[in-house]
Amino acid sequence: MADKTIIAIREAALAYAEAVRTTQRFFDHLEDADNPSALVEYATLVEREKEAEQARLDAIEAAGLEVPSIDESDPDN
Repeated sequence: MADKTIIAIREAALAYAEAVRTTQRFFDHLEDADNPSALVEYATLVEREKEAEQARLDAIEAAGLEVPSIDESDPDN
């Protein structure tokens, strides 16, 4: 069985991927970009993506898997 750190990374990556897919599906069905309710929905989806991305990056950092030369999330860069 994978250790808890790897499981956390997998779960965070899965949640991030699902957030991105949800936004993609939103655009698949978008018919009126000027609709105020569509803009509110999009803003909500973007916020969920940001939160999921941060959780993924936090899990990766906690595991010590950063690669500073390619990982722009590195706070030292």
